[in-house]
Amino acid sequence: MNKNIKAINLVWLSRTGLTNMNSGEGGSNFVDIKKYRFQGREYPYVSGQAMRFYLKEAIRRNIAPEEACVADQAGETCGLIDSCILCDLFGFMATIPDVGAKTRVSPVKVSPAIGLLPFDDNSVVDFLTRRHRVAEGERMEGDIVNVELGMNLYKAGVSIDVAKIGAEERDFVIQKIKEKPIHGIKLEQLINDNERQHRIQLLLTAIRTFSDYSKQARLLTDFTPDFILVSVQDHYSHRLQKGIELEDGMRLNVNRLKEVIGELSENGCTIYAGSLDGIVENQDEVLSILSDAKITVQKPAEVINQLIELV
Repeated sequence: MNKNIKAINLVWLSRTGLTNMNSGEGGSNFVDIKKYRFQGREYPYVSGQAMRFYLKEAIRRNIAPEEACVADQAGETCGLIDSCILCDLFGFMATIPDVGAKTRVSPVKVSPAIGLLPFDDNSVVDFLTRRHRVAEGERMEGDIVNVELGMNLYKAGVSIDVAKIGAEERDFVIQKIKEKPIHGIKLEQLINDNERQHRIQLLLTAIRTFSDYSKQARLLTDFTPDFILVSVQDHYSHRLQKGIELEDGMRLNVNRLKEVIGELSENGCTIYAGSLDGIVENQDEVLSILSDAKITVQKPAEVINQLIELV
């Protein structure tokens, strides 16, 4: 495990086909897409909770069943940081026997996936029917369902607090002043460096491959990164998340990109970039900015593979 790495940030764009990644609170026969409003227009989004769920399921595919618990009927998990990979990475609120209520703040921060193109310009309502099995001799029954679908370019991000993976904050007495204890907090490591490295690599692999989104039996799509920026940092911050911004439709704001990359590089961060062809309209400008910053552009999967090897 590289002890100089304190944080890893990833922010990416993913272009989806016609799909419904995260439903809202529609009526019984209408399944809508979750939306937010900006400057009077509606845009789709996928909640941070849904994104965390997708990543958890991708990790679960690559581990043994005993390496991660499943929430009980009350929604509580085991809370065992040393033995449960998902409780460690994504935090929990649990009632621990003989301990009481216990909360762990997730060392993995996950943003909502924000649609960057207006919903009305890139959407349709699909008509579906659901058939139900009935007793022999009876007529087949069915429901009519209308589902909102949309094509979009989504921005998503993940920030990894490397120092807190596999560690727990403990209270300790710094000193006593007139018999009054002065308390502090320190991190107690509950796993070794090899296991910490393994858990980070599982998370990065999940970002490269995750696919357990909602409604994919009928709406097959891919949500993995098409354009990605990564910063490897010796301090914890979320600054890289500001590096991607669209302007004038599908054009990336190259001035913002240049400013954020320059700021992070001056602060000792190492930047990686990956892109597929045709994700943004001004790709040549973007590649020029990255080249000027001495950043080699690879394929998104190659960037994540390089990151896996680095940690």
